[in-house]
Amino acid sequence: MFLHLGNNYIINKNDIIGIFNIKQKRSNIYKFFLKPKLGEKNVVDLTNKFEPVSCILTTDKIILSSIASQTLKNR
Repeated sequence: MFLHLGNNYIINKNDIIGIFNIKQKRSNIYKFFLKPKLGEKNVVDLTNKFEPVSCILTTDKIILSSIASQTLKNR
């Protein structure tokens, strides 16, 4: 099965390690894990002009999406 993450980007569900809510910039996931990695080549930003709301961790990438984590989990 595949999951659409927005901005015409689709990944295999078997590659997903976790889907995290990063709307709160004060969260530990954002501060200690994601913020130091921003700008690296394995970070894919699908948000265009919008603020990232969720972070999808896969086996080889970190994907930022403007679709809420709960919405992605329900797909």
